Amino acid sequence: MNEELERDIEVRVPSPQVARVVKDSLERLENGSGGPEMQEIARDLRKGRISLRDLTRSSVYSRILGEQIQRYREWEASLDDEHRRKFDEQVGELYGPTTFEVGGTWQREREDG
Repeated sequence: MNEELERDIEVRVPSPQVARVVKDSLERLENGSGGPEMQEIARDLRKGRISLRDLTRSSVYSRILGEQIQRYREWEASLDDEHRRKFDEQVGELYGPTTFEVGGTWQREREDG
């Protein structure tokens, strides 16, 4: 992985655990786990041919990522309450409390809400 990408991930991702998951996921994508288009994007990111910022500036990248996000949303929507609860628990155990972006900054979700 190139140094610029490493730095971008460390700055943009809310926790070291999630940063590690992002890096590991890029490696898996580069090995083909997300199909040929995602493989190419991951390869180009890891080799420094494109930056994270390029992903939002290019209509080609945006289309591919948008399609993948839609697939995830459809999968998540298909979960019944019990599976969603288990999934949420697993995510919490692996990465800590859910974080979300507010006004460009990452904040921890309140423990009571």
